[in-house]
Formats: sequence, C-alpha cells, structure tokens
Amino acid sequence: MADLESKRVFLIASAKPEEAEKIESTLNRHIQNATVFTATDGSAALFKAENVIPNVVIVDSEISKISALDLTQKLIQKKERIAVIIMSPLPDTDHFVDEVVTGQVHILTRPTDEATFIEHLTRALNWIVNGDNANYRMKFLAANQILIREGEKAESVYLVKRGQLKAYKTDNGAETFLGHINPGEFVGEMAYINGEPRSANVMSLSNCELIEIPNNCLDVVLFSKPAWSKALVKTLSLRLKNSNEDKVQN
Repeated sequence: MADLESKRVFLIASAKPEEAEKIESTLNRHIQNATVFTATDGSAALFKAENVIPNVVIVDSEISKISALDLTQKLIQKKERIAVIIMSPLPDTDHFVDEVVTGQVHILTRPTDEATFIEHLTRALNWIVNGDNANYRMKFLAANQILIREGEKAESVYLVKRGQLKAYKTDNGAETFLGHINPGEFVGEMAYINGEPRSANVMSLSNCELIEIPNNCLDVVLFSKPAWSKALVKTLSLRLKNSNEDKVQN
C-alpha cells in the first residue's frame, strides 16, 4: 500500500542544478511531508531508487549514463507503484503510450510553468493511491479542479486534510455560491446520507489533499476512526447552522 498519508518521497534526476533546485522548491511549497532526493545521472538515480523507493521520479530527458527512457522503463517495471515525470525539450508521443494514458508516466515539455507541473504531479500521485485496495485513500487536487459535479452518482465521501474548496450550483450559466469547505470538514456526505445524486458542484480553490472514503466502506472507517466520526458530526452541525441562518435571512 502506498503510504502517501504520512510521507511522500520524490527523486529528481537532473544534471542541471538550477532546474533541480527549482523543482525541489516547488515540491516543498506544494506538498506536505515531502522528502526529496536528487541524482545527477541515471545510474545514480536508479541506485537511489533501489535503496529508498520513491513515489514519484522527476527525470531530465538529457541525463547521462542511463538514459531517461531506460530509467523510466526500469522504474515502471518494479512491483512498487512508481510514477515518472520526464522533463523534455521536445514533446514525445511515441514512448510509454499506455502509461501516459493511465497517469503513471508524464512527459512535460520545457519550459513548463509551475501550474502545469503541479497538475501532472497531482495526477501522478492519484495514480499511485488508486492502486490501493484499502478502505480509504488519499486524493490530491490542484487548484481549480472539479471534485464533485452536480447530478452525478455519489460513490465516495471526502475529508479535507489541506486546502480549501467551494460548493456552488449553476443555472443557465449563472453560478450560485453555497459555501467554502475547509480542512477538517467532510464534503459529499449529504448524497451518501440521502442516497441521492450530488446536489452541487465542488471545486478546489487551492492545492488540496483529501481522504477519499468509498460509500460502502464509510461505516467501517468511521467506527475505526473516532476522530473522523467527530469531524463528520461537526460538518453536519455546521451545515445545519448555515441552513438555519439562510432561512432567517430569507
């Protein structure tokens, strides 16, 4: 099981010090509990990856000794779920086609802006945790990503660990703001309780980390996690309070 709840290990393979420092700084600013290792060539990167298994490897396509393509091939063949982001001066649509589709491998063309890098990093992290057959797993969102769409079938409930989201409804293109969802609050719980489709849209306002709990596991998880049960009660109380305040104002 990928233990992304408590630690996240990254390996940067690049002979360009400025690029490696920039990526490391980005990881530390956007990812909590990030442990970052660096290597200046493919051989050193493979050695480090075999000693401390990384969750995500960010590799310069121009590294020496072992090429980026060969390094990526060796990493994705490991039994551990390792995602790879290849930084390349040119787009590449010929290699790792299946892995690119699933989100295990990402090929980014330089120069890559920070927002684009974070979007791909988020997808890579989600690919890792989606292989877990656990009662709950981490869910990562970059800013301005949709978590829930109004009207869709509810399959999971989420507990916000980091970041902020907003709930809103749309009618003929007009958006009605319903409220913010903050760390420590649940989101998507009403559809589970009512057994109905999603009643609103939910979008991230910043980089977010959530706990995703499938509906069929929620009772078991809440029984084993008293603190999460309290968080759910707190969320429901807050929803009721806000609903009553809206009725008074109207």
